[in-house]
Amino acid sequence: MKDRFFYPLFVLVLIGIVALALWPGLNNPGGRPRDIVTDGYLLSGSRLQSLTAAPGTFVRFTGGEVEKPLLAVLSSNNPRVLAGPSAGVFGTLGPNYEQVFGGRTLEITITARAGSTDPLDEFSAGYFTVGAGDSGWRKFTLTEEFADYTFTFTTRAPQGQPGNDYVGIWPGEEGKNDTMELKSIRVKLAD
Repeated sequence: MKDRFFYPLFVLVLIGIVALALWPGLNNPGGRPRDIVTDGYLLSGSRLQSLTAAPGTFVRFTGGEVEKPLLAVLSSNNPRVLAGPSAGVFGTLGPNYEQVFGGRTLEITITARAGSTDPLDEFSAGYFTVGAGDSGWRKFTLTEEFADYTFTFTTRAPQGQPGNDYVGIWPGEEGKNDTMELKSIRVKLAD
């Protein structure tokens, strides 16, 4: 492909990827600030379907019946070190969350277990903001039963208009298509 076609097409693809990542939070600023202070952020049940999978990661859903709650099954086929900057499989917190969470210590809890097929041993999780600091990736070892994997992170106060925040999971640093099952993601104020 000639350069005069390749580079404009490349720029359009990049814009599309960024727009896709921002899409879940555009019309959803989040809850009311006083509700965010008391309830925090919870992604579970049918709301798990709002998860976004960045390139190199995958999410599918299982369960959803009365006896079996909806679970997200996460995997990756790309080693994290080879992927571009990404939040992996992530939940998007709208600008109201960044406004309330900015400059505060957060407690992030991921309830998960190793997958029932091709079980994953470890996963990484992180909290990411636009301009208010990122937690970086934190590594956790999965078990066969659901467990809470928790870490804390203190954000900086947002500069200017609040944007979206993201809670990301990278399912398997080596990208071998092993699976983990996600039950919920919770973020609440720890201070």
